[in-house]
Amino acid sequence: MTDADPRAGEGAGRLGDDAQAVLTAARDTAGAYFGTLHSLQRLFLAEFGLARDALVQAMVLLMLATVMVTTTWGLLTALIVAAIRNAGASWSVAIAVPLVISVLIGAIAAFRARRLIRHLDFEATRRQFKLGLKGLPSEPPPARDEAAP
Repeated sequence: MTDADPRAGEGAGRLGDDAQAVLTAARDTAGAYFGTLHSLQRLFLAEFGLARDALVQAMVLLMLATVMVTTTWGLLTALIVAAIRNAGASWSVAIAVPLVISVLIGAIAAFRARRLIRHLDFEATRRQFKLGLKGLPSEPPPARDEAAP
C-alpha cells in the first residue's frame, strides 16, 4: 500500500469538494426558482387586487352610463313626440312612432343577444368530456353519407 500513488487521497477529497459545490449550486438554483415563483405569486395577487378594484369601478360607471343613456332616450322620445305633435299629428301617432322605434331597437338587441348566448354552452368542452378526455382523433370522422355500408 505504500507503493500507491501519493495523489490518490487528493482525488477523493476533490470529488467530495466537487459534490459539495454541485449540491450548493443545486440549492442556489432551487432557491432562485422558488424566489421567482414567490415573486410571480405576489405579482399575480397584486394584479388580481387591481383587477377586482377596476371591475367594481367599471360596474359603477356602467350603471351610471345606463342611467344617463336611459334618461337621454326618455328626453329624446319626449322631443320626438312633441315634434310630431307640433307637425299636426294626433297623440296616438306621436306616441306610436317612438314606441315602434324602441320596439325595433329592443328586438334587434334581443335577437343578437340570443345568437350570442349559444356561445355560453361550452360545446367543445362538453364534447371533450364525452370523449373521455382521450384527445381528438387524428382524422375527422367521415360524414354519415360517406360512411361505408
